Amino acid sequence: MFIYIYFMPEDLKTFSDESLIQLYKKHTDTKYIGELYKRYSLLIYGLCYKYFKNAEDAKDCLTEIFELVIKKAQTQEITFFKAWIYTVSRNYLLRKLERQKPIENVETEFFSEIFMENEDDRSLYNKEKNLDLLQQALSNLTDVQRTCIELFYYKQKSYQEVASITGYDLNKVKSAIQNGKRNLKLFMEENKNQNG
Repeated sequence: MFIYIYFMPEDLKTFSDESLIQLYKKHTDTKYIGELYKRYSLLIYGLCYKYFKNAEDAKDCLTEIFELVIKKAQTQEITFFKAWIYTVSRNYLLRKLERQKPIENVETEFFSEIFMENEDDRSLYNKEKNLDLLQQALSNLTDVQRTCIELFYYKQKSYQEVASITGYDLNKVKSAIQNGKRNLKLFMEENKNQNG
C-alpha cells in the first residue's frame, strides 16, 4: 500500500485533464487539482502578470485562482479544462482589478473623455446623476464591448494590451471599443431626453 501511494504522483502525469477533474469530483482529493496546478500554473501566472505587472501580485492571484478552482471544479461541468481555467482566471482578474480602482475618479475621467468631445456634450455631464447612468449604460453593452471598454478606459490599457489580455484580435478590440462608446453615448442621450 505504501509503495502504491508513493508512486501515485508519477501515475497522475499520465491522466488527462478531464480524467483528473472527474477523479477530483469523485474523491474530493486535492492531489488531482495539484497535478493540474503543476500543468497550468505557469500559464495562469503569465495571465496574472499581464493584468498586474507585478510578480508578487501575480503569485497571490495564482494562489487565489487555484483556491477558486478547488471550489468551482466540484460543481461545474468542465469539458475542456484549459479553456475553462483560462476563463475562470480572466474573470477573476477583471473583478479583482475593478475592486482595486478608486472607481468614482476613474468613472469621472472616463465619462469626461467619452461625453465631453464637443460643447453640446457638456450638457450631458452632471456628476451626481450621470455616474449612476454610466453604470446602467455599461451593463447594457455586450460582454465583449464591456470588457474592452473597461480595460481600455478604466484600466488604461492600449489596444494591443486589451487584445493580449482578452485573446480577441486587434480589429475586434477596436470595433468593440468604438461600438461600445457609441452605444454608451446613445444610452446617455436617450436617458437625458427621457428625463427632460
